[in-house]
Amino acid sequence: MFKTPRYFFIAFAALGVAFLPACGARDSVAQSTPPASAAAQGFSLDTPVHVIVADPRGKAVLDRDLPGLTTNPSYGLFSDMSLTQLAAVSNGKITQANLDTLRTDLAQLK
Repeated sequence: MFKTPRYFFIAFAALGVAFLPACGARDSVAQSTPPASAAAQGFSLDTPVHVIVADPRGKAVLDRDLPGLTTNPSYGLFSDMSLTQLAAVSNGKITQANLDTLRTDLAQLK
């Protein structure tokens, strides 16, 4: 008599597990492939960090101007943020001088 709810929850859990890999795959593809227009238009301080890192030239600029940013253990938490947003939450670790240098160096990648 009470078997129906148990089977319902089992089926619901199985369907949920079946859809989880697809959700994760979509997110990883979105982060790993930058928009084609971003590289063509150049990068700015408002470009998400993961888009800059996807271009080897952009990654080289970040590695030179902000050493350790791309290898930070928390990279996955802030990779969707822009450099301007990241500076605002960095507790002074990313200064205005850093942003000025990055702006100049990223503008040269056009």
